[in-house]
Amino acid sequence: MIGASVRRKEDWRFVTGRGRYVDDLRPADALHLAIVRGVHAHARVTAVAAGPARSIDGVVGVFTLDDLPELRGVLPPPPVAAVKLQEYRQSALADGLVRFAGEPIAAVVAVSPYLARDGAAAVSVEYEPLAAATDPERAIAPGAPLVHAHWSTNVAATVSVGFGDVDAVLRAADLVVTRRLEFGRMSATPMEPRAVAARWDAVTGTLHLWSTAQIPYVVAQRVAEALGLPADAVRVTAPDVGGGFGCKGPVYPEEVIAAVLARRLGRPIRWTETRGEGFVSTTHASGQIHEATLALRRDGSFLALVDDFLVDAGAYVPRGAVVVNVTATHLPGLYRFDAFRGRGRLVVTHRAPTAPYRGAGRPQATFPVERLIDIAARELAIDPVELRRRNLIAREALPFQRGIPYRDGMPVVYDSGDYGALLDTAVERSGYRTFRDRQRAARGEGRLLGFGLATYNEATGVGPHEGAAVTIEADGRVRVAIGPPSQGQGHETVLAQVCADRLGVALEEVTVSGGDTARFPFGSGTYASRVTVIAGNAVAQAADAVRERVARLAALALECDAHDVVVAGGRAEVKGAPDRGLDFRALAALAVRPDVVRRLGDAGLSTTRYFSPESVTWAGGVHAATVEVDRETGAVTVLAYHVVHDAGHEINPRLVEGQAHGGVVQGLGMATSEGIVYDEAGQLLTATLMDYGLPRADATPAIDVTSCDSPSPLNPLGVKGTGEGSAGPPPAALANAVADALAQAGVEVNAIPISRARLPFPAGPRG
Repeated sequence: MIGASVRRKEDWRFVTGRGRYVDDLRPADALHLAIVRGVHAHARVTAVAAGPARSIDGVVGVFTLDDLPELRGVLPPPPVAAVKLQEYRQSALADGLVRFAGEPIAAVVAVSPYLARDGAAAVSVEYEPLAAATDPERAIAPGAPLVHAHWSTNVAATVSVGFGDVDAVLRAADLVVTRRLEFGRMSATPMEPRAVAARWDAVTGTLHLWSTAQIPYVVAQRVAEALGLPADAVRVTAPDVGGGFGCKGPVYPEEVIAAVLARRLGRPIRWTETRGEGFVSTTHASGQIHEATLALRRDGSFLALVDDFLVDAGAYVPRGAVVVNVTATHLPGLYRFDAFRGRGRLVVTHRAPTAPYRGAGRPQATFPVERLIDIAARELAIDPVELRRRNLIAREALPFQRGIPYRDGMPVVYDSGDYGALLDTAVERSGYRTFRDRQRAARGEGRLLGFGLATYNEATGVGPHEGAAVTIEADGRVRVAIGPPSQGQGHETVLAQVCADRLGVALEEVTVSGGDTARFPFGSGTYASRVTVIAGNAVAQAADAVRERVARLAALALECDAHDVVVAGGRAEVKGAPDRGLDFRALAALAVRPDVVRRLGDAGLSTTRYFSPESVTWAGGVHAATVEVDRETGAVTVLAYHVVHDAGHEINPRLVEGQAHGGVVQGLGMATSEGIVYDEAGQLLTATLMDYGLPRADATPAIDVTSCDSPSPLNPLGVKGTGEGSAGPPPAALANAVADALAQAGVEVNAIPISRARLPFPAGPRG
């Protein structure tokens, strides 16, 4: 079963309209929530006039922070082991000050969503506008307006990593290439917007909250703290979720506001984000500015890499501290260096907060290094593929100690892989050996073709732990419960495959559920390419333990030794005597008989196991893009795209390929069309889907995916994560391809997204 490309078990639900999303939960007596949001990037709130809103028939109430003191300071930044972050506590409603346009100021509750929005529009807010820090470079300049007045700076955290004597190596280098490289803000824009529903039970003193959360356990913790309740009095359920990509990882004000109002008013509270709200208040992917240097010998050997970069955190840091460390630690990639120095500064600005977005700093790390390599290759007159090949870490050198700490505080150690084979396969699959001839012929016809490569690695499966409970039910079917929810990754299929394989049952006999803090007591969440690595191994261990229990029980019933019991096909039988056996239904009934419980000391056929890795696994790969740039308009057409990756031991190759396709498409969007843009006053200019350029099917090429897998030695299943890796290289590969197409004009592409306005067009007549 493991290694089989079976179809996703969960898809029948989605394609037949049986998916269950938060917005589908509509209690008859529910009230609806709307948020009054600040319109300035930085301003003091001097008055909130709620009278006109309260007079609207159907509006139940209008609430500010003074009305709901439980919301004060309820959103501290989550800790990151490798990052020391300046302290602050965000209130769920503004505490007299707005720090970005879109920050919640007041909550309006009404009997319908339309009346709630009418009420929000009727609330009048008076402001005293203040100077704003709307860009990370100016935010760290002397005299810049402070985002948090109790700090002396807008630098929220600094991460410095490195090894070797960088300065000495730079002095000895034959070539030093330095560039400024920019990577713009992005929006995850999942198909399903954020949504919350909360219901208070006054009899039991408990709260049930449904949310589109990726990390429901942290939501439960924050809500319990706000309500002054014990942790087990708050249940958070993440049902079917229509995409997350990182932006549903933070705990948001609306989740806590809905919970507090549900208890205060004694009725269920519902809130579903509008697309406009999503652009101004849901976390963005952080923009970054890099000053990067690559030092080389004349023969192309890499000597040193230096990168000093800024990360735009926005006004708060709900999960963005992770990104600065992930960026810094992924900069060296698959290459050898004698010395490395990376410094990242996380800078707060008067913009919407940022958080991890698919890749979480990896696209931003891959882009500057891969661009510098292509620039150096041109200056040294070395083929860019050959320059990479000369500097890849050799297979024999793995496991490879990088000498820097990762976000979990553990040393970076690349566990397995064959990076040379990845590169060679990408060259072969992409047809690069004949590309230069095709490129010259195309130029003779007035067409501009370009080829670009980017290598990458990805830390996957970060801790701390996940658990799984495997149970053989009374009807003989198998139920698996885990903590992390799914936003479309295929958990119900992949984890069922693991369980079915280890327990010896048919795949259709296994049901997987997750994302409910009441059904599984401890968990973390779905992020950082971790569920298959951590929850998958927990499922394997729990299934092994249940299999052992089945063997013990069958041995008792069949009067044989447990080592002589064969468990397969949903039954247990004596080795060599298939007529002497019991199916799982009979065994489940036997397992709860009092005499059996007395003999074995346990009741039922259920076991829970946790898997906690010492550190992460490291996936990797090479992407290759072939593009054509229109000579008159600068329009970029992606003609071909090739992915070669190492995802360890693949549980379901079809789903791994699907993850690669999705990541590439998101990477194409990052590279060519997506960009969150603010004006000088901190007002968002790309606030609708008319302005924000999501990637479209008509601009997406066929994506060729090839696996060159090396099982990880760090977990029993040998798996590596694959959810984010494929989103990392496309911006770099495409920038390299566009620069290659325009090389004769001396064009460098050192900013993402690639803007036609920055390319030298029109370029004159064809020919």
